[in-house]
Amino acid sequence: MSSTRTVRRSLRLAVPAVALVAALTFSGCSSSPQPAESGSSAPVAERDLAVAAVSAPNSLDPAQLVDGQQMFVWSSILDTLLRKDPKTGDILPGAAEKWEYNEDGTELTLTLRDGMTFSTGDPVDASAVVATLLRSKATPGNVQSRLSLVDDVVAEDDLTVKVSFSSFDPQFVDNLSSGVGAIGDPATIDEARTATDPVGSGPFTLDVAKTVPGSSYVLVKRDDYWDADNVPFATLTVKVMQDPTASFNALQSGELNAATVQSQMASQLNPDEWNLTVNDATAVAYLNILDRGGEKWPALGDKRVRQAINMAIDREGMLKALFSNVGSVTEQIVNPLGAIFDESLNDTYAYDPEEGKKLIEEAGYAGETFQIPSTFLTTTVEPALTQAFSDIGLTLEWVTVPPQQAQGAARSGDFGLYYQIVGFNSDTADLATVFAADGTSNPRGYTDPTLDKLFGEVNSTVAFEDAVPAYQELNSYVVDEAFIAPVLYVGSTWATGDGITYIGEANTLSTVRLFTVTE
Repeated sequence: MSSTRTVRRSLRLAVPAVALVAALTFSGCSSSPQPAESGSSAPVAERDLAVAAVSAPNSLDPAQLVDGQQMFVWSSILDTLLRKDPKTGDILPGAAEKWEYNEDGTELTLTLRDGMTFSTGDPVDASAVVATLLRSKATPGNVQSRLSLVDDVVAEDDLTVKVSFSSFDPQFVDNLSSGVGAIGDPATIDEARTATDPVGSGPFTLDVAKTVPGSSYVLVKRDDYWDADNVPFATLTVKVMQDPTASFNALQSGELNAATVQSQMASQLNPDEWNLTVNDATAVAYLNILDRGGEKWPALGDKRVRQAINMAIDREGMLKALFSNVGSVTEQIVNPLGAIFDESLNDTYAYDPEEGKKLIEEAGYAGETFQIPSTFLTTTVEPALTQAFSDIGLTLEWVTVPPQQAQGAARSGDFGLYYQIVGFNSDTADLATVFAADGTSNPRGYTDPTLDKLFGEVNSTVAFEDAVPAYQELNSYVVDEAFIAPVLYVGSTWATGDGITYIGEANTLSTVRLFTVTE
């Protein structure tokens, strides 16, 4: 199998600093992984990290957490049961030192790290994990759907938690490194403060007096954190900036020392003062066809129309004109560094609007108009997508949706199409999120016999390596059916200064561990 390569380039070499937690590969089998050691041979001087994020946390309540760059704030306050290695994407111990499935994947035993505490000094024990998971399962919100297969969570002793499932959930362990795995303080979790200033066991606490919710978040390091030696930042400031020009100006003024920058702006930064690190694939941009069954928009239920949309998109042109060639074109959404990716699938739909127009006319849908949400993510691509639809005889009508309503619009079922940029989650989750009947990016719950069969296979195979062939067949099928229209893998260029280096490669979870301090 071929795969693309993540390219990392730096304007100056960084001196190795704090050691990362050792890599630990989890294959989904029933054997118990060994905990990775953390620690650093020589502590470095702490810095103050100020980073730009494109979105503010919708809530800091464990039941309402959203991943993406909102994690910069909440994952600094709330520890997660597991983590991901920033370089490899491998799952690592977090609050849980070990995890082990039974043979059929219907029971997961988590062994917690001894001696962890919340910022109040109360212990992080099995009862806290049980209380948080059961509360999130019972509370409508962003985390609830990812706990749908959980039957029960019990504490077997102070440091042992057993999670029981109605059937094996191949995404669950991976999810424990994101919002599902966040641990709340049972003594305060039901208080009103939890949404804005929760008590957590993470490496930082929120400085409420200096924080402006929705705009700027200031966090102060906990010296009593169990892994404090590997958190080389005295403070963390997260500035919410959707405008890339604003974040670039904030870098130059010294307000920030870490932010993504557009490639055409990067050349303006002094290479003696700034590290530039480029990842060619940190997320995927795609046009999600939400009404794949044609229930409300019959045209979208016709495979020919969906294929025509894929033929109409000038991926190479968009990559060059709109993304400054930072990234790569794609016709699939799985991580190009993962086991499911198939390079040959990227030759499925050549850019051919004339052939696409013929398919639209053959299907009898020439002149159809589709409403699509206009969000802060779509402004740069709207002209290109509008032209692409026009070239095949269709019309896009963009409907302005405020940022706080964007997620709701994507999941409401009110629209047949939605453009989004989504960071990679995991090989087990990326396809399920978009194509499973209960996937969060499949709001109308579309499925068919082939999807049912393939998801049935992957959802009943505990060892991931045994499920890879079914995942690959699933990936090939959704590309052939054109259930979505992928555009490109979005790259990112991180600029960091003040002796700080961005070290993320395979893991795009937005946590403080994407950064380290250099001498």
